[in-house]
Amino acid sequence: MTIPKYVQELMQRSQYEFNHHYYSKYKDNYAVGYTIEIEKSSTYGYAETLLAEIERLKKWVERQAGGEMIILEFPKETHYRRQYAVVTIFDPVMKYLESYIPSEEERKAKRKHVYS
Repeated sequence: MTIPKYVQELMQRSQYEFNHHYYSKYKDNYAVGYTIEIEKSSTYGYAETLLAEIERLKKWVERQAGGEMIILEFPKETHYRRQYAVVTIFDPVMKYLESYIPSEEERKAKRKHVYS
């Protein structure tokens, strides 16, 4: 499967979501290892831009064989801080996207480099 560049970049801004809050709120659509948070491209980005990126990702995922994606939550207003959309992407597509999601150590190293 060929992964478009914009999807790779979105996955680089993603992290797995293991928050029990989402599990209790979205029981039917929350799945450990499949539910991810996708951060805005910058703290100064607009919530509408993030939503457009998420909708574009959803269209791409659903065009793939067996692809399914559910948007659980996204920011409705822009706040100039880190904001996330929470989505669940199921196999077989998630199997290919996992390799683009950075590990926790990679995310911390990147933040340390950016904010130092």
